[in-house]
Amino acid sequence: MFDISQYRPVHLESSIVTFYRNNHIRSPQDIDLELFAHDAGIWVHFLAQPSTNYQFRSDMYTVIVDNRLPWEQQRVEMAHELGHVLLHAGRQEFMKDDWRALQEFQADMFAMYSLVPTFMIANCITQASSRAQLVNQLAYSFDVPQPFMDARLTLLEQRLYTIAAENQMATAIREATAGYDYSYRHPTDRRVEYLVKDGSVVGTRRRADI
Repeated sequence: MFDISQYRPVHLESSIVTFYRNNHIRSPQDIDLELFAHDAGIWVHFLAQPSTNYQFRSDMYTVIVDNRLPWEQQRVEMAHELGHVLLHAGRQEFMKDDWRALQEFQADMFAMYSLVPTFMIANCITQASSRAQLVNQLAYSFDVPQPFMDARLTLLEQRLYTIAAENQMATAIREATAGYDYSYRHPTDRRVEYLVKDGSVVGTRRRADI
């Protein structure tokens, strides 16, 4: 259902994947957020209050996870708050709304990529009769809520579409520029340009930017 042979991770996911591979994290069962937090010197507490994070000193952080939520959602909340600690510094309440929104988006993306990295999706996909069934199967495999997994697959589809469009554009550019060294704008007709190879005109074409 997903051909990821041409997949290229964005920078954030690439950093997470590098960490996972360096630490031999190969399957969803290896994703232990509490252990990652402990190794990073971040304390995690499960309390009956909204999830958040605190900075006590320049080198000490605590993440609070709302334990009233279902366990799958607690993992999402934990990943989101860890994203804030690892990606951002300082107290968000003093930031402008647009900057705070950007940090929230980045923390959401951290949760997406850390809980469900693309290379693991490829290993966990099984035969499914529908997208809903695939979402259900993967949500179970990665121990995340079904809406979260549906959003994660949509993010993957969007990335694959972007990569395909970029590849098509690169192919079109290569084909358009093959066979000549450079183009020269027509001196009297701005809609036309000459194609020059080894100092000689080998053809003309309509300018792409007109």
